[in-house]
Order: sequence, then C-alpha cells, then structure tokens
Amino acid sequence: MIKPAPQNPGEPRGNLSLPFSVILQMAIEGDEKAFRDIYTMLSGKMYSLCVRYTGNTNDADDVFQEGLIRLYRNLNKFQGTGSFEGWARRIFVNSCLDYLKQRQKLVYTELSDNNDVPTSELSGIDKVTKDDLLKLIQQLPGGYRLIVNLYLVEGYNHKEIGEMLGISEGTSKSQLSRARVILQKHILELNG
Repeated sequence: MIKPAPQNPGEPRGNLSLPFSVILQMAIEGDEKAFRDIYTMLSGKMYSLCVRYTGNTNDADDVFQEGLIRLYRNLNKFQGTGSFEGWARRIFVNSCLDYLKQRQKLVYTELSDNNDVPTSELSGIDKVTKDDLLKLIQQLPGGYRLIVNLYLVEGYNHKEIGEMLGISEGTSKSQLSRARVILQKHILELNG
C-alpha cells in the first residue's frame, strides 16, 4: 500500500531544486523520479484530505491510492491556470466522493420548517486545536462529515455540493446545520 512520504525537512528532495514546470513536464513524459517528487510534495496533504473524508485510515489508504493513479493519468491535463496543488486537490476530493458514493450509503435528510437548528458560527472553536477539530469532524456521521468537508474545508457552496452529490441545496444546508449542532456539542465538551 502506498503511504504518504515522510516529511523530513533536512532531507534532499530529488528534483525539487528544478522549477516545478520542468518536474511536471518530466513526470508527464514518464519520468518516475519526477512523479516521485510530485508525490513527495503532495502526499501528506492529500492523505490527510482522504482521512478527513473517509473518517478512517483503512478507507483513506484505498482512496489515496486511487487519487494517485488518477493524478498520474491526468498530469497532462493540468492547464497551468491556478495552483497545481489546488488542481490535484480536486482530483483527490473527487476520488473521495466517488469512493464514498460506491462504498457507503450516505443518508441525507432535510430539516422541516419547524426545526430550530442554529446556523451561527461555532462558539469556543477558537479554543480547540486544529488536530482536535479534525478528529471531531472525523467522528461525524458520513453524510454530515462529507458536507462539512466540502463546505467548511474545501469552500464549495451549497449549490455546488448539491450538484456534486445529487442532492438539493436545502439538503446540503440542513446537513451542515445538523453537523454544526453535533460539532458545537463536542466543542463545548472539549472545552469543559
């Protein structure tokens, strides 16, 4: 199983002294060392993304490997507009979404009009570490976790999320609202 590259700042990093455009072109042409350099550059962030979406390392391993394959196969499609990392991130997010759609039944329910679910910001979040917040997100039920990742972490709007997942914009909003209630409860418990 392919794992993220260890991050050792003092260790030489292959071709990374070359301009990225050269490394990318070399990788497109089949240079394995150049792709390894791209892998080293992205693997930690992309693996963390996979864990966030799947909620566990076993599924994340599978999605991470699928994302790497897709990245490798599509390197020649990178147009150079925007950041390469952002482009690669979309590939990994889509790999996660495809995996979750195939392997898990994600349940989405809309709130009825009489449900009072706060949509305000989470109080006490400033006292929670990033790692603790990521752990709390991982503990959310699948549908909630997916919406939280897409909306709060990736920055997609509810319309885009609805289109990506085949749900209504309202369902996306209600999932986020319910997830915020759960997160708020856990944040308050953490802060004691």
